[in-house]
Amino acid sequence: MTDLLKKALPAEIDEQKRIIFKELKERTSWFINLRWFVPPCIGAGALIGRKIGFDLSLSMLLAGAAFILIYNTVLHYKQRRQPEGIDAQRTYIRTLARWQFGLDYCAMFFLIHVTGGISSPLIFFLIFHIIFASMLLPQNSSYGFALMVAGGMTVIATGEYGGWLPHHSLILNGRSFDLVESPVHILLVLIFFSTSLFITAFFTSSIMSMVRKRISNLVDLWDAVGRLNRKLNALYAMTQAIGSIRKLDQILQAVTYELLQVMGVGGISVKLLSEDGKYLRFVAADGLVANVFSKSKMVEVAKSPLNREIVEGKHFVTGHVTQKEMFQFGEDLVAAHIQSVLFVPMVVEGKVIGILGAYCKHPERFASVDVGFFRQAAGLVAVAIENARSHEATETLIQDRSRFMMRVAHNLRSPLAAVISILDVVRGGYQGPLSEDQAEYLRRVDRRAHTMLSMINELLELVRRREQRQKRVLKDVDMIQMAMRIQRTFQDKAKQRELDFAVQAPEALPPIRGDAEMLEQVLENLVDNAVKYTPAGGKVRVEFSAAADAGVKIQISDTGIGIPNNVKDQLFSEFFRAENARVMDEHGTGLGLALVKEVVDQHGGRIMVESEQGLGTLFVVQFPGLSANPF
Repeated sequence: MTDLLKKALPAEIDEQKRIIFKELKERTSWFINLRWFVPPCIGAGALIGRKIGFDLSLSMLLAGAAFILIYNTVLHYKQRRQPEGIDAQRTYIRTLARWQFGLDYCAMFFLIHVTGGISSPLIFFLIFHIIFASMLLPQNSSYGFALMVAGGMTVIATGEYGGWLPHHSLILNGRSFDLVESPVHILLVLIFFSTSLFITAFFTSSIMSMVRKRISNLVDLWDAVGRLNRKLNALYAMTQAIGSIRKLDQILQAVTYELLQVMGVGGISVKLLSEDGKYLRFVAADGLVANVFSKSKMVEVAKSPLNREIVEGKHFVTGHVTQKEMFQFGEDLVAAHIQSVLFVPMVVEGKVIGILGAYCKHPERFASVDVGFFRQAAGLVAVAIENARSHEATETLIQDRSRFMMRVAHNLRSPLAAVISILDVVRGGYQGPLSEDQAEYLRRVDRRAHTMLSMINELLELVRRREQRQKRVLKDVDMIQMAMRIQRTFQDKAKQRELDFAVQAPEALPPIRGDAEMLEQVLENLVDNAVKYTPAGGKVRVEFSAAADAGVKIQISDTGIGIPNNVKDQLFSEFFRAENARVMDEHGTGLGLALVKEVVDQHGGRIMVESEQGLGTLFVVQFPGLSANPF
């Protein structure tokens, strides 16, 4: 979901900006389309007015209508030939809108002049134009048009009153409606009309300014939410890295990349503190500083006041990298044109383990919100580093233990094999006849020796599997062939033990990606246990079937001795054997099921067991299909 939000929010912000521009564009186009109806309406209005009794100059009104028709044709042509790019289009449309209102006012002044001047009822249409201008254009433009309208009407009224503009009286049935003869009336009309214009422009533009501001704030809010989401997504990615990545280099690579992207900076670096706290070593860097801070560079804390303060728990931020003495490698930062830097300590359980740094070419790049986010990120990076260190330490211990086990096993196997050979010679009578008691004691010693040899061999196999995980022979394993081999391997042994043994598989099974030898060893171990711990007359079944995820499910069931409930949790532990298994067969190492579990896990599979003591056991092993295989 975070990935979806990360992609959706910037797109949503752009969509909001497009909506604002689309509104301006649609309204401009709407005025042009509406203006086509104005000339016919002027002509129809003139005819209706004359029919009612108004003495109107039809030729002048039609001239005004023709003027509107001509410039609207030009505007229509200009509106269709817009430049490329949303910013250029926005400027072009606003200029076109200003031309529309300006030409409309010229046409209105002419029509008002020929229909009575200051007495014309058409003057009120000018107010509507002021409203429209205030809605579509910035506040200064609406005030400019209001001033233009007030000035134009003042010129018309003054000109007609002074006689240097011809006056066209508004006459209805021979009666004149003129304000020209009353200068006080003209002045009052102009004052109140102009006041109405500016009040209308003020309130309308104020409302539209508030609406635009709210829309702008909404866009900014979306933008802020988008930045916050990207930061949360980066923290989530780092949290995933902590849980899924175990190698220190891989973790450092992941977190530096995520921080570089989400913060939009030029570079990210990670310095780790030495165990004695005397040195800081660069262990990771991305972006502009990737080549500046190589892993060979060390910072002596005692000689760097800045780093010493950060190691003590403080953060450092600056917008102008000028004081070279504050930086161990200041000249390198200058060469990379770094202007702003931010350093925060990486703290785990109250202990500073290193420093996380951010670098940017722009001055004054880091605000307080960046510092807070970077501190949170530093905490996650510190946890990831400690987890990786712990994992690597554990891996080292496991490798040391494996090498020790391998060495001990090798050292034991040769003398033990020699002991068994000597026992074979003695028991064979080559050194003289044996009494019945001597033969029994030697038989017990031989059985114990073979048990120890089996344990050593399985121990060596376990270690070998762990050390050669990257050397597996991976291929598509035919599970039908695997079922046939299991049938051939165990049918004679099951017959000797008087067991009802069967392997069942469908005609077609999907292949499994993995190591064929290891997979076969898993099945042989489970089937061998089923045959070994099932008394004569019992049943052993091995059933292969296709799983829901295009994988393969294998069920090994028997009617044998079963597993006590109180030891099921220890079943896959190394060297563990249930007590009833020891009673039935002393020969066993307790390593077989541990090997089974390890191989199944390595192949991305699952193993489950259902059993009750005395009622048999069911093992269910499921391997994923090729598309879901971890290899």
